[in-house]
Amino acid sequence: MAITWFDRCAVVVDLFVIIKAATFPTLRAAFKKPTLFFRPRTLRDVFFENVWAFMGDNVDERGAMTKRDLLPRARGVVLELGAGHGHNCKYLDKTRVTKYIALEPNPYMHEKIVENATKAGFQASQIQIIGHGAEKTAEILEALNGGQVDTLVSILTLCGVPNAEETLKRMIRDLLKPGGQLLFYEHVRCDPEPTLVWWQTFWTFLWEPLVGCRLDQPTHVYIEQASEWDERGVWGKLPEEVPKLFWHRVGCYRKNED
Repeated sequence: MAITWFDRCAVVVDLFVIIKAATFPTLRAAFKKPTLFFRPRTLRDVFFENVWAFMGDNVDERGAMTKRDLLPRARGVVLELGAGHGHNCKYLDKTRVTKYIALEPNPYMHEKIVENATKAGFQASQIQIIGHGAEKTAEILEALNGGQVDTLVSILTLCGVPNAEETLKRMIRDLLKPGGQLLFYEHVRCDPEPTLVWWQTFWTFLWEPLVGCRLDQPTHVYIEQASEWDERGVWGKLPEEVPKLFWHRVGCYRKNED
């Protein structure tokens, strides 16, 4: 496959549009509440909420075919990592899912999660929000009252999780029941095309601080290397895509019963 300069630099357009769309609402919020200028973490949460308010619907639509195929497999108690605005709960089969738990550290996202989960048909008693990042495994387990979940769902999230390899190991070990499943749809390191891997790494220095994720995260490798799996299934985004900066892997993995 011939790699064009557009293939190498397509992310620049996305960065420009995102910065333009999210910066002014964030500054407006900060001028209305000037203390935000002295609380950088909170200001960052406001910025990311504005990013997702701008791009969330479009990102959801572009992955809709893949998610319609993947997410009806979820069952029982479902924990979604990095739930954002809760776009993905509408793809869950409500006859198979007994509870939807959204893991989302950004409090400015929480209202939208409840709104979208309710629209998807979940009752208030079936919705729970845990305001921690995925790396806070002990705190998540405490919020679950020590229980484990039947299904872990990760949709375009693990690219932004700190120390993703170790975090995944802990989540699979501590949060997922024996016989439970991990469903994922992630943009990952583009292994089929080393040239694009180089560019993914190059652009990550801008993309990560602004959008919060690594373009070159080998999430699919981390998942595959976990020792707890009894069944593994991995495939590509639907419709089929050629190697590019945003290259995706999709999978359904089942934890062993031991």
